Amino acid sequence: MSLSPVLSIAQRALAASETALEVVSNNIANVNTPGYSRQAPEFTSNVPIVNPIGIFIGTGATVTRVIQIVDDLLDKRILEAETDRREHATLRDRLGSLAGVLNDVQEPSLTSQLAGFFDAVDALARNPAGLAERQTVLGRAVALADELNRRSASVATLQRGADDALVDRVERANALLAEIADVNVAIAAAELEGQRANDLRDRRRVALGELAGIVSIQTTEDDGGAVAVYASNGLALINAGTVVHTFGTRTGGFGLDGFALHDPGFVDAAGNFLDLPSGFARGEIGALLAVRDGQYPTASAALDTFAVALRDRVNAIQTAGVDLDGNATTLAPLFGGTGAADLTVLLNPATDPTAPRKLAAALGTEPGDNRNALALADLRTTPIAALGNVTLSAYLGIEQGRVGEDAQRADDTSKATGLLGQQLDAQRAAISGVNLNEELTNLLEYQRAFQAAAQVIQVADTILDELVHILR
Repeated sequence: MSLSPVLSIAQRALAASETALEVVSNNIANVNTPGYSRQAPEFTSNVPIVNPIGIFIGTGATVTRVIQIVDDLLDKRILEAETDRREHATLRDRLGSLAGVLNDVQEPSLTSQLAGFFDAVDALARNPAGLAERQTVLGRAVALADELNRRSASVATLQRGADDALVDRVERANALLAEIADVNVAIAAAELEGQRANDLRDRRRVALGELAGIVSIQTTEDDGGAVAVYASNGLALINAGTVVHTFGTRTGGFGLDGFALHDPGFVDAAGNFLDLPSGFARGEIGALLAVRDGQYPTASAALDTFAVALRDRVNAIQTAGVDLDGNATTLAPLFGGTGAADLTVLLNPATDPTAPRKLAAALGTEPGDNRNALALADLRTTPIAALGNVTLSAYLGIEQGRVGEDAQRADDTSKATGLLGQQLDAQRAAISGVNLNEELTNLLEYQRAFQAAAQVIQVADTILDELVHILR
């Protein structure tokens, strides 16, 4: 009688249970690790043998590999959802900032500055000879011009911030490409013997998710475990362990602040820049391009349109009258500049103490003539063709409403895409996440199996002792 097979089976059972306990322990340790996928031991029965009396007897079981509990199709959907989520979150943040710059909720309000200017003109019309009223009009004009300057500069700053963020995202995308290629090499080397490099695959999955948020990508996995990555236009980015094309930027047009902006593209192995805008239509970079080259210049142009209309209409009235000293004001316009960024008050008391006297309240030299001041006051309610046949204040309201609607729409879309992403993450957590209750059950199960195998060895040892005693 031989007890060697019993001892061998028990030994393999101990080793298998020990491995299973290690897997469960690893799951528990990574319960809070982002991107971690639950792992499970795969038990395989050993080949049976024929015992001395001709009966097939099993030889126990071993853990042949440790598998990940993942759904590859769900992971692809999560990558696509991450592109949408990050794109619309970026639009929400950038357009929200624009709405914050252009709204009139907080003081100083552009609408209130405009109203203050016309209120001062109304006061001048009631006392056309008043020097104090003239000083007030010019002071309100300076405040209005300063507010337009500030808002134009704020929009330019937002555009520069979007351009800086674009450059940063390109650099981060290149770092992720290098990381994914390196992990591809490590996975291929680790899986040569048929084992799954589960932790490396999780690391790669996290990197792919971050890359998909920056720019839309497509992926395929080869038989060796390496992932090929393509841009949305089909251009190869990674082939196994090689980065085929990187992302790059080059100097493009000029921004609202007068400095050059950056255009994204692809760079091949020879260093050639490939201008392929279709590869950046989605993701964070796509959103940054959209607001940088779309909503920000549009908002700035609207401020310029308002400033030019204000300048031209006010100057047309101002240069048609006479000043407090009875002189024609043909060569004394009130506003100067080419737009909102540089709108200035030419009759500025800070630089010219006689400026208030040059303000034209009259059309003639008769005492009490206030016709020019009245014409200027009427501008408050006069539709202007350059503004789409609406008044100055109405135009501001329309543009502020448009920007606000864009921001609200972006916020609504961001919430929707964020909710979809959460739902997909919840589905993945249900499949691949670590459930501590389940792991506790597995822990007890494998512990009992380990104890049982140890008991088999103890029983075999006892039988051997008895056999030795009998033989003596």
